[in-house]
Amino acid sequence: MSSKSMTRLFSWRALCTTLLGLTAMLGLMSAPAQADVATSPVHIWASQVRVRECASVTCGLVSQERLTNVTVQAFCQRWGDRVSDGSYYNHYWVEVITPQHWLGWVSAVYVSGGSNDGPVPGVRVETDSSPVYCEYP
Repeated sequence: MSSKSMTRLFSWRALCTTLLGLTAMLGLMSAPAQADVATSPVHIWASQVRVRECASVTCGLVSQERLTNVTVQAFCQRWGDRVSDGSYYNHYWVEVITPQHWLGWVSAVYVSGGSNDGPVPGVRVETDSSPVYCEYP
């Protein structure tokens, strides 16, 4: 999926949620079940971290933006390609919103607080048996 498509999807999702909430508030229809869009702040400790379109090193970049020593909001995380950097390695990838408002994936290797091949604490984890679903692939 292209970066423009992902941005449009994210904007469309926000618009639909707002419109549905307003119509429910006005009593025009019953309120729909709300999607769980909770986020958690995570800190990217490394420099020049690329943000990808999916949880794989083979996926394209969502933009030319690189993350360096910054805190971003994370939606969830899932198992993906293994990434190594020095003595650090991890298969988990974290879905984030960048400071320039791009939605994409960064390897958990570059997120503070985790352990080798462990999920980032405080961020929801998508698994085959969990109710958590990372909406964008």
